[in-house]
Amino acid sequence: MKIGITYNLKDELSPDAIIDTESCEEFDSPLTIDAICGVFEKNGHEIVKLGCGIKIIERLRGEKVDFVFNIAEGCRGRNRESHTPSILEMLDIPYSGSDPLTLGLTLDKVVTKKIAFQAGIPTPRYLVIKTSEDLLFLENKLVYPLITKPAWEGSSKGIYNSSKVFNRQELEKSAELLFKKYPDQPLLAEEYVEGREITAGVIGNEPPRVLGLMEIVNRAGPEEDIFYSLDTKRDWKKLVDYASPPDIEQLIQKHISHYALMAFKEFGCKDVARIDFKISKNNKIFMLEVNPLPGLSPEYADLVIMARKNGIKYDDLILSIFNHALLRYRSGKGDLSYETV
Repeated sequence: MKIGITYNLKDELSPDAIIDTESCEEFDSPLTIDAICGVFEKNGHEIVKLGCGIKIIERLRGEKVDFVFNIAEGCRGRNRESHTPSILEMLDIPYSGSDPLTLGLTLDKVVTKKIAFQAGIPTPRYLVIKTSEDLLFLENKLVYPLITKPAWEGSSKGIYNSSKVFNRQELEKSAELLFKKYPDQPLLAEEYVEGREITAGVIGNEPPRVLGLMEIVNRAGPEEDIFYSLDTKRDWKKLVDYASPPDIEQLIQKHISHYALMAFKEFGCKDVARIDFKISKNNKIFMLEVNPLPGLSPEYADLVIMARKNGIKYDDLILSIFNHALLRYRSGKGDLSYETV
């Protein structure tokens, strides 16, 4: 098959944007793109690197690809992750991963929480802060400590060690910083769940299944609370370990897997997703986030680390995502392999 790869590269940003490294936190490195391309090329496919943005319309028309493997994050606005799959749907080109609606819903943390609540998936209590004046209405409505976070960001953008606040003064200071850094979107103030962080990988469609569970472990000690902030992620080799399967009770694993599959289906995810949870000190489970565009870096992506710890090679993970997508379309082009993990 002739397969196009859609993506955003850190290296393609303007010099002004690169000054603020956080602005490209979600984007991929050439190493990741080359690794994905290498998997397909080793399996006999022709690869076209399409990138992202409005120019891919002309490239798609010219290249006439059979399929697109999409990991593009988009560039602007809360619907940015929906841009590339919307173009692909308009051009009637099959692609991997979730559709524009799912990507739009899950990037918006407020909408994610509302849908989770309606579906019966537990998530921490929160309030939306649209202006500094909204802080006046937080008193006695939420219990400290709280987490402040921008409403329309992924990859822990805007979530720093200082985002965990213990009183009104710290809350106001953190909110002021985020309003300055992310002026075009509301903020969330969310009750902080002290405890263990678990991420669940889900793969497939009819039916989807849990690929694995992985705990992000604080190197300071397995019983220590883990706050997986942007600061922590940037220093992950020093600060965290990864345990898959996690050392938690079987019943809790079962409940997390159940909620992960519920979220995958409720949000309409396709082919692959990663869903993040926190387990409180009294063993209550809370869903934090749904990520239908999980990172696929061969070095540091949580889903890839989880797969590797469960005996799944990188090539097999990429091909499985691809083949699950092919099964959805049943394109019938050539002798296609539908082997999946």
